[in-house]
Amino acid sequence: MLTVLLGALAYNCGPGVVNKSTVLKKLKAGNRDIFKSYVSHCRYKGKKHKGLYTRRLTEFAALFIP
Repeated sequence: MLTVLLGALAYNCGPGVVNKSTVLKKLKAGNRDIFKSYVSHCRYKGKKHKGLYTRRLTEFAALFIP
């Protein structure tokens, strides 16, 4: 399910963002505590966007199985 979660992030933010993200770095290191890193991808034009934050929470809840 992690690939689906990363795929959703790549679709919404772009594959370059995912390749540089702390989410991917943590997962490669074996750390599954990625909640804060995942929901931090909720900015639009440099500002935190409430709708994107809600989307990330929903994606995380639906696609991440600890």
